[in-house]
Order: sequence, then structure tokens, then C-alpha cells
Amino acid sequence: MKSFLSHFVDGISIFFFNLLQKPCSLPPDFPSQLSSYIDSWRKASFKEYYYPDSRYENKITTYIASAIYRQDQLTFPSFVRSPHSCSNYATFELFPSKKGWHQAPTMILLHGLLSFSLKGYIKWVRWLNNKGWNGVIMHLPYHFQRKPASFSLFSPSCVQPNIVHTMETLRQSVIDLYIFTKSLRLIGSPLIGAWGISYGGWTITQVACLEKTFHKLILVEPLLNIQHVIWGSPIGKEIRKKLKRLGISQSETEPHLRLACPSFSMPKVRGDNILLVGGQFDPISPPWILKKIQEKWEAKHLYILPVGHLNYTLTPESFKLASKCWKDDFSIDDH
Repeated sequence: MKSFLSHFVDGISIFFFNLLQKPCSLPPDFPSQLSSYIDSWRKASFKEYYYPDSRYENKITTYIASAIYRQDQLTFPSFVRSPHSCSNYATFELFPSKKGWHQAPTMILLHGLLSFSLKGYIKWVRWLNNKGWNGVIMHLPYHFQRKPASFSLFSPSCVQPNIVHTMETLRQSVIDLYIFTKSLRLIGSPLIGAWGISYGGWTITQVACLEKTFHKLILVEPLLNIQHVIWGSPIGKEIRKKLKRLGISQSETEPHLRLACPSFSMPKVRGDNILLVGGQFDPISPPWILKKIQEKWEAKHLYILPVGHLNYTLTPESFKLASKCWKDDFSIDDH
């Protein structure tokens, strides 16, 4: 019964996502655009791809380090500029604990691609506050406050057949998060953790591979094998259809994987501080991918539960498992 319900819910959500991709057209010269983009970064290192300009970094981190004590919502201009002005300002919701940013640990939450509301995430931020943690919710590009006014729920623009745009959106979110975490370190945050689901897990992992920023990683059905997401999973059906129509094959995107796909990198986090949570019936981030990642990263904690990709059970389960895996870090109540 669980298998049937999981496939049914995933099927509806995946159909909806592919439906939203149908209006996304690619220009006839997109193959050359894609080739030029990949070639422009072919010799770049992982850090060169994601590090912002030093002047921008110094200016924004200084601003955040000061503003974080005065604001409930923090915004700053993204280093990577989107063609849609609505998404050009990084946005973070701030929920400090009683001890504050420089004394208590901080957990940053990154939502999934099809998230409609912050309501559920705020519930778990309050739970973290009660456990003595500061909580932060990041608005990913084209979601919540960063979505176009024409979309009432969310925008499909975050991931689309235009792979160049998809990669630049990823760079934007990675740099936004990197800058924010750099500011936390600047003010002396004692411990920084990150929780991410699906697309949010993809962003978090890329930041974790840049520097020793995070002390704890909680990755829930993270997108860690991008080739599978685009070329093998049902959610990539409309994307690959449009790419194949222009003669773009999987092999042509492979040179860029070392910069874009977490499965090619190693997070700078100890294996016993990484928690992977997946769904047994997940077709987008299936168990076999998570198990391979666990072996490569030497991650100590991997749990596969009987659900699909789109569900409401893995979020509470992931926090319960985190409390179990790292009991000392979640045992101090902030009352």
C-alpha cells in the first residue's frame, strides 16, 4: 500500500513539473550556447566556479555580520545576476535563539524545488530554537519572495531545459549560501549545520565542498547525481525531450559534471557528521545513488524509509534521526 501511494503521489507531482516545463522553449542556437558555456568553464577549478569576487565578498559579509542582529529577514544582492530581477536578491529568514548568533549553533534550512510555503519549515525552526539552535530559512531562487509576481505558488524557472540557466541559478544559490555562512563565521558562530531537501540538498552539498563551513549535514532525498535527474529520472522527461530535439545528448553535458554534480566532489565534513535520508521508492534520488555516495563520502548515517520523493514524512523523521545520531547537539533546551 505504501508503495502504491508513493508512486501515485510522485506520479502526480512529476507530471505537474513536466507540464510546467512544456512552455520553456529553447532557441535554435542553444547547442552552441551550451557548448560555449561549458567551454568557458572547462579549465576552471571548483572554487573558481563558485567563489565570488573578493570585493563583493568583503562588502556583503561585513553588511550581513552587522545587519543580522537587527533584522528578521535579511536580503542582499546576489553575485550572479539572473535575467529575472525578482530573483536577484538573496533572502534569508532569521530565527535567533535566546543565546544569539555568536553563542548558539545555527541550522540553515533549504527547501525543495516544489515547495509552496514556508509554514512547515518555520515549525521545525521553532523546534530547533527550543533545542538551543538559531534557525535560518533560505529562499532559493525563484521561490517564495524571489519568485515572479505572475506565479502564485512557485516558479519552474529554477530548473528548466535551458541548462545554462539552470547551472547559473545553481551558482547563484550556492554563492548566496556561501556568503551567508561566511558571515556567520565572521561573527563567531560556534557551529553551523545545514538541512536540505531535494534541490536544497544539492545546493548545500556544493557549499560543503568549497570550505570547512558546515559541522553537520542533514541531506533529505538530495539531488546528488544530476545526470540521473536529467537523463534517467521521470522528472527530467520534458527537459531531455527538448534537449534531444536539438541534438543535445548526455555526453555533451558530461564535461561540466565535475563542477555541477555533487557525486563528483567530496564535502569537507567528517563522515560521522553527515546524515543521509532517502526514500525506498524515490525515482529521482533513489537508494542506489545514496548508497554509492555514502561509500564515497564514508558517511556514517544513512536511512532509507518506505516513501517516495514527494512526501511529508521525511522532514520530521530526519530531525528525529539527527537527534538520535547527535544526541549531545540536540539535548540542550533553550527555555
